[in-house]
Amino acid sequence: MVKDTEYYDILGVAPDATPAEIKKAYRKRAMQTHPDKHPDDPDAQSKFQAVGEAYQVLSDDTLRRQYDQLGKEQAVPQQGFVDPSEYFTAIFGGDGFKDWVGEFSLFKELEEVAADEAMHGGAPGGPNSSPGSNQNGDSSQAGNGTMQNRHGDGKLTKEQRDKIAEMQRRRREDTLKQIDELARKLNEKLNRYVLAVKEHHLDEFQAKLTQEVEELKLESFGLELLHILATVYRNKANNYLLSRKTLGVSKFLTGFRDGAKDVKSTYSLLHTGMEAKRTMQDLSEVDPEQLSPEERAKFEHMVAGKALGVMWSMSKYELERKLREVCNKILTDRHDPDKTLKAKGMLYLADNFSRARRTAEEAEEARVFEELILGQQERQRKKRYRVAA
Repeated sequence: MVKDTEYYDILGVAPDATPAEIKKAYRKRAMQTHPDKHPDDPDAQSKFQAVGEAYQVLSDDTLRRQYDQLGKEQAVPQQGFVDPSEYFTAIFGGDGFKDWVGEFSLFKELEEVAADEAMHGGAPGGPNSSPGSNQNGDSSQAGNGTMQNRHGDGKLTKEQRDKIAEMQRRRREDTLKQIDELARKLNEKLNRYVLAVKEHHLDEFQAKLTQEVEELKLESFGLELLHILATVYRNKANNYLLSRKTLGVSKFLTGFRDGAKDVKSTYSLLHTGMEAKRTMQDLSEVDPEQLSPEERAKFEHMVAGKALGVMWSMSKYELERKLREVCNKILTDRHDPDKTLKAKGMLYLADNFSRARRTAEEAEEARVFEELILGQQERQRKKRYRVAA
């Protein structure tokens, strides 16, 4: 018996709801009450804030216990409640995947592009803004607004080249740190799998994994990320198990195959960047001020979609390479006697990830949330620049 049910009532769940049910209910209620969907409702912000407050308490095990036992007055976060808009964006920006993929830079890179363009007087989607490609049509540095040539002569300045080089250096260092940390976390998960197999309680491991997959699939781009994880884990595990049977001969073939995949991914990325550049050049000829509100909304949605497409392609490409390195660190550890079992554990995880599906309702909610996230980040960016100015 709980002392108060107000937060449960706000989300429309029972007091014994699971974390996955609470998160799913929050997504639905936050979408229903988001101020963007109710511009004429003066109470929209307060309703949205109430939903965020309820979820912030019920999604935290400690706060939820305090709320159930003592009521809402005794279930206030130590640092206070987070702004509902920022909390909304943070939760549905893929944070649930951090232990699996590290920092997924899709939204961060979009914001960097927008920030750089704003600093240099450009605008995303304008003539100086070709997401994923520079003036030479090279998309190898997609996502870095700094590479846009400000002089229109097709060449980067020394300052721009130095800035890109520094960003690349920092990114390499950060990636190596992430690989070490992700390998440690994945190794811990695989150790739990190995223990479950040896002690014959795989059903407990499966139950926890099922619940985690149910939560992960609701994250923004959750299904895509799960399927990327499944693909990489399956390929690396199968390669390792095959090499054991062929006494290592197959490593030459699998190494060649991974290299071919990198070439194919790079070609796909270049193609995406060039297509985006051509589209942006066409769009740059459109004057948004001459469009009706409906036409302008459609125009801005198209620009955001092209930018998102390039950022997504870049993020997937980098993520796949990072995950392969994570798997390599585990499967090449000469001091680990359980590598074969861990390879089978990767296959086990891959099977679970690849089976993840959303219902039609969940798919629609995910689509709307992803659109709202992008809009929310754009508003926050503009707010920061107004304050800075």
